[in-house]
Amino acid sequence: MFDITGKTLKPITEARSSDEMERWWNVLAEEGRARKATESRQRSLTSTEIEALARQVYEEMSNRAVEAGISLPKEFVLRLIGELSGMGPLLELIARTDIEDIAINLGHIYVYTTSNGWEHAGAAPDGIGDALRVMIDRAGQRAPTPDYPVTDAMLQVMAPLVDGSVRRKGVRINYVMPPASPYGDTITLRVSNYRTATDLQNGSLALLCQTRLPPVPRPRFDPRNFPRGEGILTPEAANYLLGVMVHGGTLVIAGTTGSGKTFVGQRILQEMLDYYPRGAIRLFIVEDSNEIILNGWNGDGKSDTGNIVYTVTRPEIRGGPPPVTMYDLIRAALRSRPHGVVIGEARGAEAWELVRAAATGHGHSAFTIHATSAEHVWPRFLQVVQSHPDAARMSEVQIAQSFAEAVTAAVYIERNHQFGQIVREIVEVSPIVERTAGRPSFSPLFRFEPGRGLVSTGNRPMRPGFRASDLNLSESMFKGVS
Repeated sequence: MFDITGKTLKPITEARSSDEMERWWNVLAEEGRARKATESRQRSLTSTEIEALARQVYEEMSNRAVEAGISLPKEFVLRLIGELSGMGPLLELIARTDIEDIAINLGHIYVYTTSNGWEHAGAAPDGIGDALRVMIDRAGQRAPTPDYPVTDAMLQVMAPLVDGSVRRKGVRINYVMPPASPYGDTITLRVSNYRTATDLQNGSLALLCQTRLPPVPRPRFDPRNFPRGEGILTPEAANYLLGVMVHGGTLVIAGTTGSGKTFVGQRILQEMLDYYPRGAIRLFIVEDSNEIILNGWNGDGKSDTGNIVYTVTRPEIRGGPPPVTMYDLIRAALRSRPHGVVIGEARGAEAWELVRAAATGHGHSAFTIHATSAEHVWPRFLQVVQSHPDAARMSEVQIAQSFAEAVTAAVYIERNHQFGQIVREIVEVSPIVERTAGRPSFSPLFRFEPGRGLVSTGNRPMRPGFRASDLNLSESMFKGVS
């Protein structure tokens, strides 16, 4: 094989090892960085000029590769543009039409696609957070700082495509950095695919008659064969609570100080996560100090948490930076496409934000609350949420209706002077509020009885979507013991 100059060329092959391709990529990236450094000494390059430079370097390197019998993949173009622009692999991900959200959590990238949900997409390059902060600042918006560690920004990104065309996309960035995200930066990019004139011509109502979004994947819940012993839960009660969480319910864990609310909640959440592929469920943990650890994470800021985001509040200090409240962190979480939000302890306005989020589809959520009985959960909740300005303007019936729509079940734990730690009661929350009572209706499913432990009351779960058959549980599990 000869080129037009008569030079002998090796046959081009598509069969190439990953090591060989990585070597070519390293040469390509090194050449691109060197060329950019040379150009940058003379002037500051615009994003358009960086893209043109990357395409030029790619074409030159492709010709050299052909001489060696190698065909460089066109995807290297986008990868090189991302490398030279400082966005790394994010630019290539933003360019994809199937990706709706991109999350960077402690150096790991997750992407959300309509068909598969959240999936791990590899390691994030060092310095990606710095690059995004610079972009936010250049766009005239407030970049996060240690004093203001939570920020929300909207950028317009011209995403280059493999075919050489460019697509304009909107990227909403929610950025949480230390000290609010104590182990490292947590960044979520929500990608908006703007419609072109051609899209509008081809995207009439006919499209809605032909296609629809696929179902949200959810694993089948199979009850676990838990041992029967002297613990605080029976196998029946444990499987009910677990089934509720796997099916996307919201759980309130109530009790007094030192009763073990956080410990119990952590065990239920971890067992729930084990039903899903690692990283498929994205949870935001919001606490005053980090106590809840999931997926066996070792606390290393560079290791993968499995798409679990850990955030902590910052108290108000006289003369110091502004506080970071649970309310602030939950609002940030809800902009980050979570499946659920977990609050270490609900004491104020944040409880209302979580319930409002759960009522609009953010299941797999849980929060603890101080209470003296299962029945006391409602008045205690009503007391704490009225610090929220929206809830303060609502009637008790309206708040009760929101609570009933959001919360699936409540479990009350106590440290009894006679029996030690016990689950006193597990109740199901009815989604309907009786107007005369003006409060949510609780149906006790399991109750502690001295000498018998935690026993079924005979009531069956009746909440739509969470009945025994919905949870794949036997009705016999809820038969009362005579």
